[in-house]
Amino acid sequence: MQTEELKRPDEAPEPDDQSSESLSSTLYDWADALVYALIAIVLVFTLFFRMTGVVGGSMQPTLYQNDKLIISNVFYEPEPGDIVVVTKRSFREEPIVKRVIAVAGQTVDLDDETGAVYIDGVLLEEDYVNEKTTYEFGDMQFPVYVEEGHIFVMGDNRNHSTDSRNTVVGLVDTRMVLGKVIFRIFPFTSIGSVYE
Repeated sequence: MQTEELKRPDEAPEPDDQSSESLSSTLYDWADALVYALIAIVLVFTLFFRMTGVVGGSMQPTLYQNDKLIISNVFYEPEPGDIVVVTKRSFREEPIVKRVIAVAGQTVDLDDETGAVYIDGVLLEEDYVNEKTTYEFGDMQFPVYVEEGHIFVMGDNRNHSTDSRNTVVGLVDTRMVLGKVIFRIFPFTSIGSVYE
């Protein structure tokens, strides 16, 4: 008479070599996919987007010191109202963040008494400005005609911004535009679009 060897219920079955190989294969596939995803993300951000930080308070109340921004210059042509990051080494080595006020072919004029900005003779509605401009912040002679391939930029915090009103910045060559601000990613409480 044959007797069957009884297994105790708490004894686990021996691991199968096939299931071990299957687990290894699955982990390898996940690691492989993760590496490709990371490479894709790095390429996208390298080719299409950049991250930059805000230095100073010239763009308050829209942007503040140490805000982190995502910018892009893919197929980008500056338009009035855009917030852009530009390099202007005659003013500062680091990039600066300003708002595009006028583009090529437009004429900018400022009212010294009210701080009002006129583009081609039309009053510019600027609900993003921190406060009324209380003094002339620069040595640029107005009106200013924006030449081809250039833009006129200003900070939203007009009384505390060195911008195109000052000849040290002046008109900005569009080739010096690093990109348009797409959205803010830090601080986390303010993540999102910087445009109202």
